[in-house]
Amino acid sequence: MTDDEFISYRDGRYKSAMEFYDKRAASNKKWYRFFSIYVLVSSVAIAPILAFDSVLSHGKAIAAILAPTVALATALASKFHFHEYWLNYRATWDALQHEVQWHTARVGPYKEVPDRNAVFVERVEQLISREGTDWVAREEASNQAEAVKKKSTPTK
Repeated sequence: MTDDEFISYRDGRYKSAMEFYDKRAASNKKWYRFFSIYVLVSSVAIAPILAFDSVLSHGKAIAAILAPTVALATALASKFHFHEYWLNYRATWDALQHEVQWHTARVGPYKEVPDRNAVFVERVEQLISREGTDWVAREEASNQAEAVKKKSTPTK
C-alpha cells in the first residue's frame, strides 16, 4: 500500500469511523446519564413530596405522576442499552486510537512488518467489523430475551 493510499484511507474511512464511534459513545453516555439521574432524583423525591403533602397543595398528584415515569425511564434506558452501547462504542474508539498511535510509533504489530500501512488498514477493518458483529449479536440476544419474556407473561 502506498503512502498516498494510506493517507487517503486514514483521512477518509478511518477518520469517519473515529468520528462515528466518538459521537455514538457521547450520545449514549448523555442518554444513560440523563435517565440515571432522572430515576435517582425522581425516586428520592417521591417520599418527601408525599410526606409534605399537607404543605404542598398537589403533592399526591406530583408523586402519582413521578412514580410511573421512574418505571418508564428505567424501561427506556434498559430497552435502548445506553450504558452498554456507550461503553462498547468508547472501547472501539479507544482501540482505533491505539492503532494510529502504534502505527505512527512503529511499535507493537507495526514493528518490523514489510507494509505497516496495509497492516493498519487490516486491523482497523477488523475492529470495525467486530463492533458491527458484536452489535448485531447484542441486538439479537435482546430480541430473543424480549420474545422469551413475552411468552412467559400470562395473557388475560
